[in-house]
Amino acid sequence: MHFITLPLVSSRIHHARLLSRRTLARRTEEFVLGTEEPELTFRPGQFISVAVGTDAQANPILRSYSIASPPDRRGEIVLILRMVEGGVGTAFFDRLQPGDRLRFTGPMGFFVNELAHPGDVVYAATGTGIAPILPMAQEAAARAETGRILLEWGLRDEQDIFWQRELEALQRQSPRVRVRLFLSRPSAGWPGLRGHITGPILEELPRLSQPTFYLCGNGRMVEELKAALQARGVHRKRQIRTEVFFD
Repeated sequence: MHFITLPLVSSRIHHARLLSRRTLARRTEEFVLGTEEPELTFRPGQFISVAVGTDAQANPILRSYSIASPPDRRGEIVLILRMVEGGVGTAFFDRLQPGDRLRFTGPMGFFVNELAHPGDVVYAATGTGIAPILPMAQEAAARAETGRILLEWGLRDEQDIFWQRELEALQRQSPRVRVRLFLSRPSAGWPGLRGHITGPILEELPRLSQPTFYLCGNGRMVEELKAALQARGVHRKRQIRTEVFFD
């Protein structure tokens, strides 16, 4: 779930039904929605706002979720939710059964790939911030003019890991793609990379050509990395795009 930004398209109301649900990792669930409008279009990185209840004045309560599936998956929208105890959105989705109907507005949002990248692209994600990043990286990898595509993903420990096959498929999509997973609090036996993603991204900066950065995840990571990039000469408006998640 992330904070609502201004819509890129109309906020018209749409309907969908839950097709399936599965557990991906600790407190992380995947929901596949079947839209009632197969022609519904969106760009990788956009989100929908789902009506998850009503308030005391009978106004709809909305929660926004990034679309985790590519646009060519017609008639379906995949959402990745971090299940938060006591959360209104969590309670709503936890009650959903296959076939249940829901309402949403969108797709909308400005956190999308530039129409063309003059150089390299860096995607930085933490937690379920990977949801919009994967389809965005897939889109970039399909463009011949894009340079290197680096995806850096930070999680807490092994119980938070998911989408490993999907990320392996992304790396096979193009030799220009590199995916790295970092755990900040792994077990003693973890054989992979450790720590936060900010340092390794900054270390990579001198080797990048005209990079564009897409930062998605918890607010602390986004703000710290954005500030550090700007301090090293990266232009905030031309080269950095951000989306903050509540995770």
